[in-house]
Amino acid sequence: MGGLVTITRLTTMTTKLSLFCACWLAVSACADQLKSETAGRVEDAAGRAGMAAVVLPADESRPQDLLVVTGGANFPHAKPGATTPEERGEKVFYADVAVANNLGQGGEVKLTKVGAMPRPAAYAAYVATPRGMVVAGGCNAEGHLAKASLGFLRDGEWVTELLPDLPRSVAYPAFAAIGNKVYVMGGQEKPDSTVALNGCYVLDLECPTEGWKELATMPGERMLAAAGVVDGVIYVMGGCSLHPDAKGQPERTYLSDVLCYDPVSNTWAKVNAEMPETLVGMANPLPVVGQSLYVIGGDPGNFYRASLAGNAPAQHPGQGRTIYAFTPSTGAWEKVGELPEGIATFPAVVSGGRIYTVSGEIFPGVRTPRIHIITPQ
Repeated sequence: MGGLVTITRLTTMTTKLSLFCACWLAVSACADQLKSETAGRVEDAAGRAGMAAVVLPADESRPQDLLVVTGGANFPHAKPGATTPEERGEKVFYADVAVANNLGQGGEVKLTKVGAMPRPAAYAAYVATPRGMVVAGGCNAEGHLAKASLGFLRDGEWVTELLPDLPRSVAYPAFAAIGNKVYVMGGQEKPDSTVALNGCYVLDLECPTEGWKELATMPGERMLAAAGVVDGVIYVMGGCSLHPDAKGQPERTYLSDVLCYDPVSNTWAKVNAEMPETLVGMANPLPVVGQSLYVIGGDPGNFYRASLAGNAPAQHPGQGRTIYAFTPSTGAWEKVGELPEGIATFPAVVSGGRIYTVSGEIFPGVRTPRIHIITPQ
């Protein structure tokens, strides 16, 4: 299968098979040393986790794709080497919006502030649609949110329009867009919820006044999963379920299964091709190049499980660096490279066949401001 990314090279398989047929699993390791490439930085030097980012495609008003980044959260007052909530201090959420229109031109991605969203938020659903950027749910210092809005650039300024609220507050969901339809799946309803969500909703921007419609529920609850679309089908993978621990606090079970949702029949199925490892908080939405979904970074849960067992290492190893490619038509998994630094809870966008990752968490409570670029070939 030979795939490579160099924050650079990769081949994808395009054989098309029946969507719901039994799939086989194969994982191969990349052979070459990868070259890291930093394409720019977000303006916040501390970096942020849970940001939202999309690419709005070039149109008659602008010749280049437009990268839009907003929101996220960090700990700007954390003490050096902070490892406890007391040492990290207050978690701050953001609403500013910045854009870059020099994707594909080479050199540094340069972001310029153009306005703000209606409210600060992190860990929301966010998608690009023909009408603009939709942001729904998420959380801030007040709790988990049900609010949704549509944003777009007009005469150099960011304009937002309110959309109907989600049926419930949702943070850490999986999400996707197909045309003007926005899908939000799973997540967590409240910060102290001990069960994740399996509810799924769709909003059609062609008729937004009809509000969010409830769809068939996912087979099992999950949050911090990622979703991507290939051939009109939504794939949801990874994340974690929740259950109460002995003290009634939410405890995670990390997941590695892959689900697929057919919007035409409103049905879910489990794909017989599990992820090579458990992961939460990988790049979201899942970038798609060719016919492959790219699973980038995330938290594999090894430190968390060791902590529950009472044998965690003295230092956190950092978030995951591995880049996998999953091709639904064959059910094949391939290890295609590594990030220059481990990242979790971050957005990824695709422009000109290249994948851009934006900021994210590298250690618990520690962010990176870097924008990385991955060029599949």
